[in-house]
Amino acid sequence: MGRFYGSIHIRSNEIEQFTEIVKKLAAQEKLKFLISPCINGWISLYPSEKGQNPTVAPAIAQQFPSHLLNLILYHDDFFYYEYYRDHQLIDTYSSVPEFFGAISREEKLRLTGKPEVFADLLSELPNNQTTIEQIAEVLAASSPEKLEELSRKSLEILQQLEAGANPAELSKLPYDEVFIAASQFSCFAQLLNISNAATCYEYLQDEEDEEIERREEFVHIPDPSIELAHKQREKARIDEAFTKLNRAGILLFTVSSPTQSGQFPHIPISAPSQTGGFFIGWCGLGNQLLEIKHYTAPWNNEPANLELALEQNAYVMQVSPSGKFLAVGHASGSWQGTLYDLEQKQLIKTISHVRATSGIQFTPDEEMLISRSEDEIILTSVKTLQQIAVIKVRQGTKIAIHPNGRYLLADEGKSQLAIIDLNTQKVVKVLATATLDMTAWMASVQRGEGVTSFSDNEMIFKMDFSPDGRWLLCAMDKGVRIFEWNEVFSSKNKLPLPIVASPSEVVTFDDLPSRMATTYDIAFDWQRNTLLSCGLEGKVKSVDLATGESKVLLELPGRPSIIQLNLSRDLATFCTHSIPNMFERKQESCIVQLWNYLALI
Repeated sequence: MGRFYGSIHIRSNEIEQFTEIVKKLAAQEKLKFLISPCINGWISLYPSEKGQNPTVAPAIAQQFPSHLLNLILYHDDFFYYEYYRDHQLIDTYSSVPEFFGAISREEKLRLTGKPEVFADLLSELPNNQTTIEQIAEVLAASSPEKLEELSRKSLEILQQLEAGANPAELSKLPYDEVFIAASQFSCFAQLLNISNAATCYEYLQDEEDEEIERREEFVHIPDPSIELAHKQREKARIDEAFTKLNRAGILLFTVSSPTQSGQFPHIPISAPSQTGGFFIGWCGLGNQLLEIKHYTAPWNNEPANLELALEQNAYVMQVSPSGKFLAVGHASGSWQGTLYDLEQKQLIKTISHVRATSGIQFTPDEEMLISRSEDEIILTSVKTLQQIAVIKVRQGTKIAIHPNGRYLLADEGKSQLAIIDLNTQKVVKVLATATLDMTAWMASVQRGEGVTSFSDNEMIFKMDFSPDGRWLLCAMDKGVRIFEWNEVFSSKNKLPLPIVASPSEVVTFDDLPSRMATTYDIAFDWQRNTLLSCGLEGKVKSVDLATGESKVLLELPGRPSIIQLNLSRDLATFCTHSIPNMFERKQESCIVQLWNYLALI
């Protein structure tokens, strides 16, 4: 939901001279731009990277003497501007000066904004009715009471979205009333008679801003035909690479996504089947029932439909160890877990939750179903279909059951791991993940090696156990971590050092955030004592638990982010969910593919 606006506005009508400056800057900085015609005496410039690149405005100000305003909205969190005149930086403002951390009193004072500096600019605006006092009012900080009220309204909007608000109604939600930075941004631009400020390059390119004045007259720098030709060549290269993998017997099948009919792309859901292959379905088809199909070899055959009356808001699913039952966790307002008898083809239990059901698993003996929402875990008897217990936990989404059936792991806040005794239904202990060093992180960023954002601890994305219960297997943002369970269980406050670790690969994105590293999912090959993993780098990797050796099994053409990895029960095939250009605003559909694991090892 958080929006990024970023644009530069120059008080001038010398469009040709300005365009030549932008062309040179585009070549130097390897950025793309959109230039508006002169509207109300302003030429507007929209740089790529959502206008957040700090080098553009000063570079233009050095070459252009006019009034120049660099206006930025950062993720709906704060409003920022820079004001230049006669090649000089005159004023800087941030609505939340310490958003990225504590700063000195002098720096904070510098970012409070000086409304009086706009007197000359206001005198040049035709038919101006804006006053210095009005600008000062917009820049003034809100009272604690006002901020509390806005936070409450913000939470209400988030709950509406989580509950599955109709996409057609999203534009009617009162964003600018709730998100004060967005309101400040819009009001400030209006006071200075600046049009088309509430957007950025990426939004304009995605054609998501229908009310942009004179959009058809905008000029793209560089020539868009060059970029289009490059994209076409890249797509052809990727398509050919997938074709070669298919001919080589490595890519077995690509599961087609349904045609997108609404605002949001369809989301796949999958799980390994006990009888071989995978159960796969596509969520997000409106009021239609969710079709779960069983894909098995030979892969080109028409898959069988499970013929279950499943709702479209399914989020996660798991097949029971015997293959008799299917458990599904639901989101988007229908906060529940459901249990189906696959032999009878019927729903046999619905488990109500307070939030989206993000984790669901059977105990190894298949006697209990464990479902999790944000802050609660519900234990349900598979035999009697009665609720056994509700366990309160802190915010999180993941669970993992130890093969002995007694202990359950649940993440809390992504950086802590709660160990729960299923016999007593009590939390035994909570262990923190590894603490990260900010100094080391800053040094890595300065070397151009580190990720853009910093977290105090490693963050958990997936937990699992080896079938013998000896190893705790984790996917974390920093990579794969393998712990000895006895050491974990005997630890007091934090996780022990892993016995094997393999780092995530740092990936650079054109869009914000620019550098990230995350391992999203893992799958254990118990026969070969090997842990498979996938993540942002677009690769499926393996690490040998005996030797610690890590290697790349498969690099997907185009290196889309791989967000899910399922290994078939016979350890012959794996299934990937991947998203090309994951952080672009107009996200492409997820791709589900089946791969010949045996041909890769």
